[in-house]
Amino acid sequence: MTARLLLVGAVAVLIALVVQSTVLARLPLPAGAPDLLLVLVVALALAQGSLAGTVTGFVTGLLADLGADHELGRLAVVYTLVGYLAGSVRPGPVRGEAVRSLLLACVVVALAAAGGITLYAAEGLLLGDPRITGAAYLDALTGTVPYSVVLSLLVVPVVGSAVRRADRDPQRR
Repeated sequence: MTARLLLVGAVAVLIALVVQSTVLARLPLPAGAPDLLLVLVVALALAQGSLAGTVTGFVTGLLADLGADHELGRLAVVYTLVGYLAGSVRPGPVRGEAVRSLLLACVVVALAAAGGITLYAAEGLLLGDPRITGAAYLDALTGTVPYSVVLSLLVVPVVGSAVRRADRDPQRR
């Protein structure tokens, strides 16, 4: 992993944190909001592999935990696991597979969002979080998962393009 790739990841995470907390979390959408941070972790994991997904997931989750009203580390655990698993299904570098890769990304985001919501709820139950109820869980599943999939249609190609540009050797232009 090069310094340029680290910079792209860091800038993307910081932008996503700001957008998630200032815009997406405040949208009056029924049944929840899209999880831009999760979509970003999945996009970086698909573009760079499970190690990058794991590290990005941990850092993103920890930063998100710092501004949240729950126990420190809950989102870090969720995003770390999501990043690792998403990176392990990383598609091969085959040219001309953009549509299939985007479809794969949508499926991975849907599974990651559903799994992340489930893991977060399980953590909450174990820690005695009174906000975790069956209705809240179902609302999160029916709202956050589809919203995140729609958001992935924009985020995954942009992140993939940024990673490819950052990974290019500047000497080969």
